[in-house]
Amino acid sequence: MYKNYKIWLFFGAAVIFLYISIGKYEEFSLQKSISACVLAKSKIKKDMSPQEAKIACEVEIKQKKK
Repeated sequence: MYKNYKIWLFFGAAVIFLYISIGKYEEFSLQKSISACVLAKSKIKKDMSPQEAKIACEVEIKQKKK
């Protein structure tokens, strides 16, 4: 019985830590995706400024996220 208690406690703590890490790293992943998109768009379209590319990428990525 005592061994089962330890396992359930471990799984409960793991679920809590995973839930917290989703919130922390979701924004990091979004920013990395936007910066990669900005680099790609600015190389493909030479006349597009980095600021325009960033705005276009933010709109595009946020629409895909929904």
